[in-house]
Amino acid sequence: MIQVFRGWRSVFKTVSVCMLLATPLAACGPLQMPLEDRTGNDQWLDTQIKSGILGAFSKVDHTYLMDVNVDIWKQEVMVTGMVDSKGKYYDVMSLIKQDKRIKTIHDHLEIADADAIKAYRDAEDTYGKNAVPADSATQSVSDVWIESQIKALLLAEKGVSSVNYRWQSVNNIVYIMGEAQTDPELQKVLSIVRRIKGVQRVVSYIKLA
Repeated sequence: MIQVFRGWRSVFKTVSVCMLLATPLAACGPLQMPLEDRTGNDQWLDTQIKSGILGAFSKVDHTYLMDVNVDIWKQEVMVTGMVDSKGKYYDVMSLIKQDKRIKTIHDHLEIADADAIKAYRDAEDTYGKNAVPADSATQSVSDVWIESQIKALLLAEKGVSSVNYRWQSVNNIVYIMGEAQTDPELQKVLSIVRRIKGVQRVVSYIKLA
């Protein structure tokens, strides 16, 4: 069994998951995020889908809540993270596929051995939002740091509505989805992410409005 990662990132994710599961769906209705370029119905459905998936994770294996990232935009689901067996991989994907409202699943869930996952978690726990030294045996830059840079840079960039994007960094590969209002905005977002220190590759599911 993999040791549970207890760093600040895990704590934040746990709190976020608990808040989502504990929030009545009526409180997450169409007017939840009016600044997003999703309809109220899309927001409502996405919230229902995500809370359902996380609820299923919590019932089957609580470690899935820590190991697997589920991001949703207009009923498209992006799955990232790492699990330590094919059995867990198929279990996770089976739980996600149970919701027939999902239009598309972008599957980037990795299978890695337990030692590699523990080393990865330890590095994230140790360095948090700080860049990991270049000679790190595990990774050149913390994924937490990359994610925080994406958030800060997109939020500060004129002509970019950062609330329309979802992203995860796993082993320095950034997976991003969402919606750009124009092609220049889309290209700007991808350019910003690619220029961040340590980003090895960007996998984009961003669509034009």
